[in-house]
Amino acid sequence: MRNLHAAKRQSGASRLELLVAAAVVAVVAVVLLERLAFYQEYAEKVAMNLTIASMRAGLRSQVAGLLIADKVSEIQTLADHNPVSWLEHAPENYLGEIDTPPEEESRGKWYFDRKRRELVYTANNRRHFTPSVYRDYTVRLRPMRVRAPDDSARSGAGQEPEWVVLVVVNDYRWF
Repeated sequence: MRNLHAAKRQSGASRLELLVAAAVVAVVAVVLLERLAFYQEYAEKVAMNLTIASMRAGLRSQVAGLLIADKVSEIQTLADHNPVSWLEHAPENYLGEIDTPPEEESRGKWYFDRKRRELVYTANNRRHFTPSVYRDYTVRLRPMRVRAPDDSARSGAGQEPEWVVLVVVNDYRWF
């Protein structure tokens, strides 16, 4: 009879054991959610960088097309274009060309600022984003004309044409 009574008492978990198990599960859940938020922000940064790399590749493709067509003098006009036009498809989170900053929530979105002639990406996850200007969580890019150093005296050739590059124009640190 005594063994039967002892077995009944040991059949379930005590409240203390349940509280300890719940605390362990809660700590593991918090750590997992923290890591998930970190990787979500890191994925956003990688997606932004891949979009920029695609735009730079599109620019090189445009330049190559003009070189093949023997229209070198038109390369400099690419600096007046919206870099999204160099892509086959605009990003899904592209708001379009606008004259003033968007009034709607633009976190995680691209837009082309016509007045400043800049392509702007507004960071959605900002935990590890450090802007150079207080509360300006944007990455700004601008197509710019550049001239190669003049080597005409050395090579005997004429003046080099202007080229176009896509440049990040604001300082920021992300991670």
